[in-house]
Amino acid sequence: MVLASLVAIAAMTTWMSWRTEQILLASYRQQVVMVADRFAEDVRYYNAIMPADEALHRVIDHRTTGDLGMWVTTAQGDLLAQSETLNMGSWQTSGVAADLLRIELDEGVEIRPIQAWLFVICVEPLRIAGLPNAILHIANDITAEYQGLQQLIQMLWLTGLGMVTLLAAACAVYIRRTLRPIRRLNHLASQVTAETLNDHQLNLRAAPTEVQELARSYNLMLARLAQAWAQQKRFANDISHELRTPLSLVQGYLESTLRRGSNLTPPQRQGLEVAAVETNRTVHLLTELLDLARIDNGQLALKLEPVDLKEVVKEAIAMAEGDHLPTADAASRIVLDAQSPAPMVKADRPKLRSVLVELIDNALRYSPPPQPVQVKLLTRQGWAMVQVHDQGPGIPVECQDAVFDPFYRVDESRSRSTGGSGLGLTLVRSMVEAMAGQVSLRSQPGQGCVFTISLPI
Repeated sequence: MVLASLVAIAAMTTWMSWRTEQILLASYRQQVVMVADRFAEDVRYYNAIMPADEALHRVIDHRTTGDLGMWVTTAQGDLLAQSETLNMGSWQTSGVAADLLRIELDEGVEIRPIQAWLFVICVEPLRIAGLPNAILHIANDITAEYQGLQQLIQMLWLTGLGMVTLLAAACAVYIRRTLRPIRRLNHLASQVTAETLNDHQLNLRAAPTEVQELARSYNLMLARLAQAWAQQKRFANDISHELRTPLSLVQGYLESTLRRGSNLTPPQRQGLEVAAVETNRTVHLLTELLDLARIDNGQLALKLEPVDLKEVVKEAIAMAEGDHLPTADAASRIVLDAQSPAPMVKADRPKLRSVLVELIDNALRYSPPPQPVQVKLLTRQGWAMVQVHDQGPGIPVECQDAVFDPFYRVDESRSRSTGGSGLGLTLVRSMVEAMAGQVSLRSQPGQGCVFTISLPI
């Protein structure tokens, strides 16, 4: 708007300046032409009662003003008569009078600058009885008027620039006030999370109608999202709770049948074993879903207390070794690198141990034997860190942010037996963040992964 206004005002000022100058110069041309036309009539009138040369001087004296000079020359350039204006001090001392008398002019009217002066000069033939063929010269000094016009044009430009400046300031204030609720909306939208959907309603009173409609739509969207999120969490919580109980009963019956089924045929025993394994996996998945739903609902009870991080790491390593060593052909592949003294952190000991077991278990699963899994304990700037480094295939950069999402798999073709349930890393992140910690991942394809748990010391 400011740029368009500037262009419009500049164009209007330019046109007005040019048009005013043309009108002013045209009026002065018309004035000297009128004086030239009446000059011959006046000389003829006086010639009837006095000699021609005396009539010529009298008309020149009557028509001359302070800014108007006249002189009459013969066709050969001899001076017949001139006005007293050409003898004035300012005209003489500046040399303008001499320049005017020496200048060669064609018949007609023209505007010519002489030194720092500006003249409208008219040249017409003069034929009077009793006089030789003569030429009338009229020079009208319009320097003052032209300078006044330039000052007027300058004033127009300054006025236009002032108007544009005021318009720019008014537009800036108006747009700033108009965009203030949109900035607030943007700020609130950047802070919205799944857990704070109901805490970021936008209430605008002094705002344009369109912005108020946008705020109402924004609040309605948040309300619908909050309702959908609550339904989703309630559904996951309810279905996990409702299904876990009957599946636990089925798991118990299957295990009891296997223990007491000495009369089972091999195919029957194999089928029951497969059913028991899948039931156990499903119960584990439902347990993870229930824990995740409780964390999202804020219903997971955490007993935060000072714990020795090194001891918890050793317990987690022992549990992970217990799960993997019976099927391994070599000694423990887990290498612990812990500094002394061990840092103390405020955490829920069982939950932190289960988190570390999950990460170490994943590292053992994806690192081909006999590649080691490195567990490193260190401190940095008030944080205690546990790094679990595997020797697996690694994770592409574009997939690293999504590995913590529920049921996400980097390799879609990976089976559940080798890829887990898809909730382990989600629970890891949720539990660590519930303990005021952070989880990060650093990985490159072909160079393994480094998962880092950071907890405040």
